Amino acid sequence: MGRVLIVDDSQDLRFVLANIVRKEGYRALEAGTGAEAVEVLGKHVVSLVYLDIGLPDMDGIDLITEIRETAPDTEIVMLTGRDDADSAVRSLKAGAIDYILKPFDIIEFKNSLSRIMKGRKAAQLRTLDGRLKGIAEIIGESRPVKELRKTIRAAGTVASPVLITGETGTGKELVARAIHEQTAKRGGVFVKVDCGTLAAQVVESELFGHEKGAFTDAHIAKTGLVEIADGGTLFLDEITNLPLSLQPVLLRLIEDGVFRRVGGVKDITVDVRIIAASNLEIVNEVRKGNFRDDLYYRLNVIPVNVPPLRERGRDVLLLANHFLSLYSQEMQKNIKGLSPESEEMFLACQWPGNVRELKNLLEREVLFASSQWISVKGKNGRKSKPVLSGGENMELLSLKEMEKQYINKVLEAAHQNKTRAAKILGISRTTLREKIS
Repeated sequence: MGRVLIVDDSQDLRFVLANIVRKEGYRALEAGTGAEAVEVLGKHVVSLVYLDIGLPDMDGIDLITEIRETAPDTEIVMLTGRDDADSAVRSLKAGAIDYILKPFDIIEFKNSLSRIMKGRKAAQLRTLDGRLKGIAEIIGESRPVKELRKTIRAAGTVASPVLITGETGTGKELVARAIHEQTAKRGGVFVKVDCGTLAAQVVESELFGHEKGAFTDAHIAKTGLVEIADGGTLFLDEITNLPLSLQPVLLRLIEDGVFRRVGGVKDITVDVRIIAASNLEIVNEVRKGNFRDDLYYRLNVIPVNVPPLRERGRDVLLLANHFLSLYSQEMQKNIKGLSPESEEMFLACQWPGNVRELKNLLEREVLFASSQWISVKGKNGRKSKPVLSGGENMELLSLKEMEKQYINKVLEAAHQNKTRAAKILGISRTTLREKIS
């Protein structure tokens, strides 16, 4: 749920517009002067500002520059009674995205509000790869999965923090997205932060943003991921990798809903639901001194454990059929399913990599499949690596030459699609390009 700031010296107009904003499902903030507007923007994450051009203490157009520095991602629409092209051009050049000429009717204002706020939401989802997946995407009929769905539905009825635990590859992010979709915040964005991939020296700036001049390269103010998640869900994956120095900052965000940008002196208020995940036993990390106990207790209000695939019985076959159908359609192949022998192997396999291992295996199998039935060979259902043809009489080659031949084989199977080939090989597209150049 985004915030909209109405800046106008007319209290009656502010009252009317703020009521419309609330009825449309957004939070409304008000300011009667430029100074009040700057103060509000320093304390709250605001999506959109409707700014009167003629304020008691300053020209509204001059205020645009200050808003741009304080809140660079905030959209600005001018409200003006001056029916002249010069004011409109100056407003747009200063950074406003539109202007509305007074007097205006309610329909015009509502259309402007709806267009801009929906456009921002769509842009955020595209930027964040916000392909939200609900509870229906959690496939399985085993008792552990039924219990998991029950917990997800319960977690969706409140806004308390959630701590998801489970082995690597079990689908913790999918569970987090399902919880988000069950909550009242499903209209907001789902922002994922992988704490394990952010360098310690930049993690604070990425999460909380920074003010202009906060450090050497901070030439402009930057909005952090916490601000982007305002009105939605912030998913902190691999939470145990969060530096100890930042854990009190996160604790304050959870308890009070406020934070400061790097280099900032003002508290910023946000409304965000925190979901964290880890594949480690966090209690052990607390004992080792790597994780604050107060943060652990605050996150663990709603504990959710995602079961490993080996404990889900015949769910492995349901998942296998789902992935076979998905990749068959994607690769335009007519795959009917697993052979009976492969089904037995899948049920016996321990799947240390869980659902991710199963998914990656079946993607490769469909890619290289030459028949309608997938037959996986290997001890205990574990797939041996694809090898070059030739068997025992195969010519002995250097490791580099074998790598080159295997890459070419994958490229051929992927119909020269370098993105897909890189994914199968487990390397980046850039690395693939370097290896075949």
